[in-house]
Amino acid sequence: INLFHRIYSNMCTRPNIASGLLFLAGGYGCVNNLASAFTPSTAVHDSHATQTSQSYTNGDLSSPHTTSRNPLQQNSDLHDPFEVWGKMRLGLGDGPGSNPDGVFWVGGGALYEAYSGKQLAIFEGFDIGKGVQLSDNHIRQLSRKIFWFRDPVTEEIMTEYQGQPVKPIIYDTQMIDYHRADDGSITYSVEASLRLLKDALPKMQITSQMAGPHQMMINIPVFLDIPIAEERGGGRYQAWEFYDYSVDPSFPLDRPPTAIWARQGSVPPFNSDSKAVLRFSGCRVDSYDELPERMRMEVEREYPHFTGPPRDEKEVEDFFGKR
Repeated sequence: INLFHRIYSNMCTRPNIASGLLFLAGGYGCVNNLASAFTPSTAVHDSHATQTSQSYTNGDLSSPHTTSRNPLQQNSDLHDPFEVWGKMRLGLGDGPGSNPDGVFWVGGGALYEAYSGKQLAIFEGFDIGKGVQLSDNHIRQLSRKIFWFRDPVTEEIMTEYQGQPVKPIIYDTQMIDYHRADDGSITYSVEASLRLLKDALPKMQITSQMAGPHQMMINIPVFLDIPIAEERGGGRYQAWEFYDYSVDPSFPLDRPPTAIWARQGSVPPFNSDSKAVLRFSGCRVDSYDELPERMRMEVEREYPHFTGPPRDEKEVEDFFGKR
């Protein structure tokens, strides 16, 4: 695991890496089917100090939840959060941080048993996405993602756990829209995805703030409480997730944005009682060649379409039309 950490530490501090922000997440959709822990189905709140102290609630400012003002937050009038979001997440725009061919978000972490802390697997992978600017207040994301579970001792890709098959988490294609409202808040809608999470998540407060003049921080809480179909055993699927992102809005080449993510919930076949713990940290890179070699080997062996994002909306629509 020390070698694993060195791989990502070196990768995320190389001076030729362009800046950006990591993929957002929605969670696992049901107990019997692994859904990616990185479904970009969250939202980012306007980081103006007067707005951030309220926190938006996925488009609703009337939530009973409250957030106290953080002493770190400062006025960010110099930075448009919607523009920063599109550029760091998808490479939209011009100048530093932009990439019309799309960007990769890559990293790793571990899967743990609760509450012993026993590590069950290494967890690693990447997301590749690009953006389409539909209007000044509307961005469309076209992306795909893949994550593997590796043995914590041998670091080989796991194919079974206690006699049950283990498969990578794969989203062949997704389409997510981001909208900027009149009050500056940024909301999302999952237009096409393997898991139908639209309108399934509670309205949670999402906050962003500046820590000094060169660091924008974004925090995203996600709580899942989804009914499980009777043919899959019934009951409810429950989990929570927290995401913390950090980016310099000027997008310096030697300081790529980073993301830290933690989750507790079911991760079949390792755990089905909503108690498994996942953690992840990663950063953005701008080309396939910058991915770790062992990920590229797996892509070239079995998943060649993961060398780039979906071509356009038609590719996404055709994929789901064939399902």
